[in-house]
Amino acid sequence: MNGYLKNIIANAQIMQAMVQAELGQNIPNPKPNPVYDNFLEAGEMRLQVLEASTAALKTAIGSPNKNCEVTPPPPPTNVIAESATMDNVSSIVVRWDPPNPVPDNLQYKVYFSAIDESGYQAAGEVVFRICDSTQTSASITDLSPRSRYQVRIGTVAGVVSESSSTPELIETPDIIPSMPTNVIMEAISPNSVALKWAPPDIAGEITEYVIYYMEDGNPPVMTDVVSPPGQYHTVEDLSEGTRYVMEVAARSNNGEGPKSVPQEVRTIDFNPPHPLNLNCTAVNKTTVILTWEPPVLLAGDGIIRGYNINYTDSRYREFYLYKTKDASIATAVIDNLEPATMYYFQASSRTRKTFGGGGAVVMCQTKADAPTAPRNVQLELSRIEPPQLTMRWIPSLHTYGPLKNYTLHWGVKNGALRKELIDPTRLRWISDFLDDDTVHEFKLYAVNDVGFGEPAIQTFKTPKRQTIVPPNVTVDRVKGDYNTTMLQVRWDPPLHPVQGYDILYRKFEWVYSGRWHLKEISDPTALASEIIVNKPENSFIVVVQGKPVRGRPPHFQQPNFGGPMGNNNMGQPSMNRGQGGPGRGMNPGPGGNQMNPGPRGNQMMGGQNPFRNNNMEMQGNQPQGQSLSVSSMSNPGMPQQQQMQGGFGGQRFRP
Repeated sequence: MNGYLKNIIANAQIMQAMVQAELGQNIPNPKPNPVYDNFLEAGEMRLQVLEASTAALKTAIGSPNKNCEVTPPPPPTNVIAESATMDNVSSIVVRWDPPNPVPDNLQYKVYFSAIDESGYQAAGEVVFRICDSTQTSASITDLSPRSRYQVRIGTVAGVVSESSSTPELIETPDIIPSMPTNVIMEAISPNSVALKWAPPDIAGEITEYVIYYMEDGNPPVMTDVVSPPGQYHTVEDLSEGTRYVMEVAARSNNGEGPKSVPQEVRTIDFNPPHPLNLNCTAVNKTTVILTWEPPVLLAGDGIIRGYNINYTDSRYREFYLYKTKDASIATAVIDNLEPATMYYFQASSRTRKTFGGGGAVVMCQTKADAPTAPRNVQLELSRIEPPQLTMRWIPSLHTYGPLKNYTLHWGVKNGALRKELIDPTRLRWISDFLDDDTVHEFKLYAVNDVGFGEPAIQTFKTPKRQTIVPPNVTVDRVKGDYNTTMLQVRWDPPLHPVQGYDILYRKFEWVYSGRWHLKEISDPTALASEIIVNKPENSFIVVVQGKPVRGRPPHFQQPNFGGPMGNNNMGQPSMNRGQGGPGRGMNPGPGGNQMNPGPRGNQMMGGQNPFRNNNMEMQGNQPQGQSLSVSSMSNPGMPQQQQMQGGFGGQRFRP
């Protein structure tokens, strides 16, 4: 213990002498007489000896009383060490926060030492003291790049108590390399360029190289990274026949060095061959599927990026382009086409900047569709007595092939409809004679090989007319010159003056499909007329109507052309089969609405009919046991057991 005290006293006296000597205080024959080269180094060494001796003395004395125990200050907090390398010289900057609480007489000590990759410390720590407790950072300079160091911060309060932070391990960065030299570039294919270069003159440890290049020298700038670092590289996936500007730079763990001198290189031109075996299949009315095979590429050929499909229809109205996403696709679905239309397709290969010549043209026709509706359908009343319409239209916008015909369904609205076929070259149709004051409906269809398209629908209401019905209309079959068969029509004078008569007649049919024929008589005194028939084996319906004198309208009676009538106008008709010969006629019964045998055979009378009372007669033989009823002029069918429509007389005969 005495030895420790002597050592402490001796070093304290030496320190005192050194300080007095530095301050210029001449002490004659100082004891001891200090000898040193550098005051700071010698003073630091004496302080360390004093601290070590003091600690040893404290240990020798033993554990002190708790009331006399000296507690070391807490270590600093949030110690952060950072390194940097510039101009081949590295440094470390360490920062920390003061301890909490901050003791009196606080000082800091910065310890650092070099270590190897395994963490071994080959030499002792270097330490320097910071006496200003407000200074919380220190810079350690003149270090080696790409080296490892251990740094810790100690806190000191007095001369015998100290705490230290956890050591921080840090590696100084490498130097930033200079630019690569002797860069050489060569285009080796339409889509690749080979580069080689020499390492930078100032290199350190290079982690990777970066190749910068721009197409035609314009942004965007693209990069290729060479890692692990080498002295050659091939840039792939370039555009054929294109000028590129390229540069090379080296990187270390401290960053990237300057780029090499820019150089230009141009890739090889490439005209891609066209796809092979193009085929087309119609899927439906608006879609086709195309398939093909990729072209055969030779060594040194470029990259095909995709395929183009150019197509148009047979009329060359518009030209379209379909592009595949990439060259892995060898099928294309082309939709939004027109039905029943021939299209021409041609395929070509596409690169990034151009496309090659097309292959053979392939024809393909979409499947047919029913035509669209006829357009601009117009109805006009072309005849008033009796009513008759003319219909005009223009063809469908899309016929999808040649039309077979136009089909017209027409008749009284919400009633049975007649069907008529119209030649596809005609764009006009004249109706049969129509019922008065009746709404008629017309549905016109265009028809091709596929079938019926959508109809064009029109309605028309015929006007009311004033009619005069002559009484006691009869029809007989007689023989004329050259053995012709005629229908002899007779009637009595009407109650009102007329300027002539209209006689309408047609073949009798249970399902009405024919048309009315008209014979006009201009003699107002006429009471009979003959009608030559071409097919005497048929039965016929005859209607007689008087034409009113203009300016002297008769009592108005609404015509119905055989339309539905109320029971107040006629009774239930009946027909009896008579025994008369070919000249059997019809006469009215007492009520004017029954069919009774007359002098010339079976006779049929009606109340209300298209031209009202007794103006219609049917010539022919009525089937045994069947009652007779006739539809209106616009109605194509009538049930066999039906109330007499229109209440006219009629007779059928067999030749």
